[in-house]
Amino acid sequence: MSCCASLLAGFHAHAPLRPHVASRAPAPLLGLPGAPRNALSSLLQDAGYSGVPTRVEELSAGFCNWVYLCEYEGPPESMPASCQGAASVDGAEVGDADGTAAGTAEEARPPMRRRRRVASTARTVVAKLFSPLAKLRLTPAMRGAADASASDEGLGPRVLYSSSDGLVTDFISGRTLTESDIHAPAAHRGVLRALAPRLAALHSVRLPAGAPVVLWHFMDEMLAQIEVGGAALPRGVSAAAVGSEVRRMRSRFEALELPVVNGHGDLKPSNLMIPASTAAAAPSASASAAAGSTASASAGAAPLPTVTFIDFELAGAHYRGYDLYKLFRTSGHLSHKNMRAFLRDYLRCLAEADQPPAGQRRTRVAKSDLREIHAEALAFEPLTWLEAAVFFFFAMATYPAKAHEWQPLALDRWESYLASAHLVEQDGPATRELLAARHRKRALRSRKAPGWADPDATGPPSPQQPEPNRADAED
Repeated sequence: MSCCASLLAGFHAHAPLRPHVASRAPAPLLGLPGAPRNALSSLLQDAGYSGVPTRVEELSAGFCNWVYLCEYEGPPESMPASCQGAASVDGAEVGDADGTAAGTAEEARPPMRRRRRVASTARTVVAKLFSPLAKLRLTPAMRGAADASASDEGLGPRVLYSSSDGLVTDFISGRTLTESDIHAPAAHRGVLRALAPRLAALHSVRLPAGAPVVLWHFMDEMLAQIEVGGAALPRGVSAAAVGSEVRRMRSRFEALELPVVNGHGDLKPSNLMIPASTAAAAPSASASAAAGSTASASAGAAPLPTVTFIDFELAGAHYRGYDLYKLFRTSGHLSHKNMRAFLRDYLRCLAEADQPPAGQRRTRVAKSDLREIHAEALAFEPLTWLEAAVFFFFAMATYPAKAHEWQPLALDRWESYLASAHLVEQDGPATRELLAARHRKRALRSRKAPGWADPDATGPPSPQQPEPNRADAED
């Protein structure tokens, strides 16, 4: 779980996470404490901003990454031509000649085009300094790599500069989403429909063949720190018990042979934003709720907003269902109607990317495919809670003096995990539902073409499989 997400969310929405920040007078760079001031100054200068910003607003504090809003009265000076080279991470170029990064952990990230320090004319930028916690989880080559890839694909803020210590991106004015936006009655006709093609595009970014699931790398790095500082964990929780649960979940999810994609890794609503230029097309959750069932069901009734992802710190090779469930996870009422509608649009976008429909007809989504991906997403409830619990245990072990601040959050996530872990046991409800959905899909296709056999009972369908029959069409 990336704590920086909520901080970036507050920044993009012009509503900082801490209320007192909004009323704080703009502070010059020299007004920052020594260590942050020097690190921020160095990052901005490396990015090509040689002047002193007229305004610096701190948007983070404590153990999270340090994020700053930096404004300049005019465009910064251009960088000398000698500085216009490939970006480096600890003296090594980011990526091999073919654009892939070396090393097992780095291979779980999407191929990254070489970053160049640009002579930016942006007057307002976001500067992010990686915290010690981030550096413990991420290898130097992983830091900022996914942000750069998303920037290149047009799926996130434009990255102006990236290094092993931090990155500088464009400022995007707008608002971030909330759980209410995702579960509002009309969300499936608005923001969720707008998000579907964006997430399908993110999940379609090429990964190196056989890339390992990066989530397990993050877990292993955090567990190593938890073992060192286990004395700071809450009473009744041990490093051995946490490690045992991580290994148990890894075994279960690997046994289920689930799809792996280029995932965001922390796809909670606060890591999604609607730029101000299109925000008018996306009413707030309260407005959507007020509209209720009277809202027009026509897809063409109003233009859809643009949705942009932020905070790619944990992105890389992830289980597809992990992103899908994290988007809808809530402490309140989960709208299965919205979830199914979103998954239907998401599957349609994936299909149309591979084979655009003829004319104006929409691609049909098979009910069996929808049942399977819905069951797949729901199976990830325990893993999303476990990762969050491990993160807060990791923070407690790293900063024992502040452990009391994070203990309530850690215990809440841990208890939520323990309450849901049974779902993916070998005979758990989520496991049974997923396997049943796969079986129904194979049975339907076998009846359509008796001579066709699925070469992999739990893997992806054969590209030669017949189209689902009309009874299996969702819409």
